[in-house]
Amino acid sequence: MKKMNFLELITKYKIVIPLIQRDYAQGRVKEKEKAEKFLESLNNGLNIGLNLDFIYGQVEKEIFTPLDGQQRLTTLFLMHWYLSLENKYLDVLEKFTYEVRSSSTDFIKELTKKSNFSKLTKDEIVKNIENSNWFFLSWKHDPTVVAILNMLNLIEEKFKKTTLAELEKITFEFLNLDEFKLTDELYVKMNARGQPLTKFENFKAEFLDLDFLKSNNEKKNEIASKLDNHWLNIFWNIAKAESKENISRAPKISDDKFYNFFENLTLFFDLDNLESIEQSNLLKFKFSELHVKNIETILDCLINYKENDVYTIREIDIFQDFLKPYIKNDAKQSVSYEHRARFYGLTQFFVKVGCVSDENKEIFKSWMRVNLNLINNTAFNNIDNFKNLIFIINRLSENITDVYTHIKTITLKNESEQFTEEKLKAGLIISDLSLNWEEEFIKAEKHWYLDGQVRFLIEFADNILDNFIEYRDNFFTLFDKNKIFQEPNNNDNISYQTIIHRALLTYGNYLPKHGNSDKFTFCDYDNRLRVKNENWRQVFKSEDKYFQKLLAGLTNADVETLLKSQIKAYPIDCNDWKLYCINPTDDFEVISRAKHYQIKFIDEDEIYLNRGNTEKTSWQWARVSELYSYYLYLQYFQGNTIEPFTEIEYWDSSSPKEEAPCIVLNKWYYQKNHIFDIAIYYVKGFHIVFRNRNGNSLPANITTILRANDFEDNDNDYTYKEVIELCSYKVIMGIVKKLCCELVEQE
Repeated sequence: MKKMNFLELITKYKIVIPLIQRDYAQGRVKEKEKAEKFLESLNNGLNIGLNLDFIYGQVEKEIFTPLDGQQRLTTLFLMHWYLSLENKYLDVLEKFTYEVRSSSTDFIKELTKKSNFSKLTKDEIVKNIENSNWFFLSWKHDPTVVAILNMLNLIEEKFKKTTLAELEKITFEFLNLDEFKLTDELYVKMNARGQPLTKFENFKAEFLDLDFLKSNNEKKNEIASKLDNHWLNIFWNIAKAESKENISRAPKISDDKFYNFFENLTLFFDLDNLESIEQSNLLKFKFSELHVKNIETILDCLINYKENDVYTIREIDIFQDFLKPYIKNDAKQSVSYEHRARFYGLTQFFVKVGCVSDENKEIFKSWMRVNLNLINNTAFNNIDNFKNLIFIINRLSENITDVYTHIKTITLKNESEQFTEEKLKAGLIISDLSLNWEEEFIKAEKHWYLDGQVRFLIEFADNILDNFIEYRDNFFTLFDKNKIFQEPNNNDNISYQTIIHRALLTYGNYLPKHGNSDKFTFCDYDNRLRVKNENWRQVFKSEDKYFQKLLAGLTNADVETLLKSQIKAYPIDCNDWKLYCINPTDDFEVISRAKHYQIKFIDEDEIYLNRGNTEKTSWQWARVSELYSYYLYLQYFQGNTIEPFTEIEYWDSSSPKEEAPCIVLNKWYYQKNHIFDIAIYYVKGFHIVFRNRNGNSLPANITTILRANDFEDNDNDYTYKEVIELCSYKVIMGIVKKLCCELVEQE
């Protein structure tokens, strides 16, 4: 490394801005404020001196190819070129060239020709250049040429009376990296051809201009070097993996991720002052020396951090999730509160304990285990929920090295259910280390559905480890993801899911209620937090202990056979609504008719199955099927036809009080003028109605048959005179088949 000024560098080497570099950006119109700030720094350094930090790259055959410093070198070249006008021609300036675009190369070549140089003056330099006979108008479409002309205008404004000699005190640290065997990948890594300055590059310039760094040049150079090397490698490696074969995409990806890292991290520093995520502003935030120190620690630890350091606890990508941008109203693509909180827990370990190592891995495992359990079971509805969780993590971080002892000493106002559970588990872990509760908890907490909340298994086990292991393993067998969902598309395996529902229902009415409504659920298997809280978690912790009884009965690995046996053993009582859901005597089931497994249970004589087009977290549905009539449809009508009707369907209803859901024997087209059907519905008993769909009066021969079969006129529809009780399915079929047989004879 050697301190040099621009004339010393260009005298010794030819300077070539390579094809892989970006256009000259410092002179762009939209970068004017930054350009003026840089020129002002140069102006102030003319007398007292100014060091522009590191400029480095590859030297080969007396040609210097800059890896970092292109923008500064180009501006210094333009200043030397401008200040040499009307003085002695500097032929060394011909050794500066751009290979980014051929038009850029040609322009600089003409700019530095002695014959062209001698005809120019310092006054209105850009106008003189553009009026020269060697200047092509097409060059105005070259971003580098346009930026050079803009910069020359600014230089003329500030340095018209400056002399070349005064530039000698503008220096930089020159570093030849030739011995590092550079490849094209490294050039791509640092620069993206043709791209404007990225958000991260602009932020980096402001970050390095912090007051306390300006007063400590050694620290500033250290951080600048890390930003461009060791720390950049963290994000470059991720970007390279994401860009796969197209390495040209890697620079933008890595810069974006680096910027997202700082933007998301800064929110932690400013959290107490924020009322919403949108108020966080990286470019306006004033970093303190402590902030920068913590950032250094975190990034230094991330160099060797591997996501599999947490995979023994939970298989999630904490760091990579944190690198997502914040996108309002786009939960799938945006960094979430959960992502932020998980990474915050990681940073607290880095800052207060150090980087993850073989010596502290057990401490790290315990710390992250508690954090992930709390975070993954917190509903983040707003920033206040997030702030509260960060407060709890901070309280826990007061003693990271003994988090289990420490958590038991913490008393929180409005302590969450999960925090209480973590205190319970911590007590069991430290009560007898030989029992290894921690490892057994970790196995349970990693389960795809449980995700940290396992208190119900501890209570089932009466705090006895062997019992806990047995209940846990039985739960794993029952809630086997490969059985509950079908690969490769992870679709619901309705058959197995409803077998669990039916078997559990044999123990009693376990259905959780939705708030104060009349709607209940058989339980959906979606593992999003809100869905879990409204579904299976209500069953797990129910005082009825039906789920405990189900788990206790799973005595071998053939869980499906055991569940089916439990279903078939259910006693027959045709007045028991559960019978129709359990269905012990047939293979079909009605539960899957209920969308998201949600039902409306007004009483045992009025039960509706959800058919509304709503999300799992929405209970604002009205369209329904009716339990008993749908069961009748599946048992006797589905897939059949009964002449003279050509099809049989089940019709849902959005207004069951006005028009009941029903079985419909449909599409009997009679003598061109009539379309007949038969509807069978349940309202405190079964009703059978013969209907004329086109509104015309019924032919006399049809009405004669209807009356003969005990159907009574009801405003041109004919209704069977008796309401048929729930248990009389065969009676219904006898009435319908007899009527249809006689109607066929009239065709």
